[in-house]
Amino acid sequence: MSPSPGHAAYGEGERLIGPPPGTYDADWVANTARTADPGLPEDVARELAVHAWEHLREIGRLDAPELARRLLAEHPGPGATPASVVAKAAVDFCAAYEVQPS
Repeated sequence: MSPSPGHAAYGEGERLIGPPPGTYDADWVANTARTADPGLPEDVARELAVHAWEHLREIGRLDAPELARRLLAEHPGPGATPASVVAKAAVDFCAAYEVQPS
């Protein structure tokens, strides 16, 4: 996923420290979700992390339960656990890196 609107791209070397504040990084979210749930397939984690950003922008606030519900409703294939794990990772990421979904 490309950085959130209004933010310049950053190089791979910067990932060692973390993404710039205000930038949503679906790969980072997916990796965090996979750390919490090692059985979560990489492609599923990445897909849900991308959709998580879309849903967060629609919700307009950091709300993990609502995000998990939306992920599960619109992407039911992976199931409730992956939706919940990715939702928590996305909300935690946004809070830590000052990403505003609105």
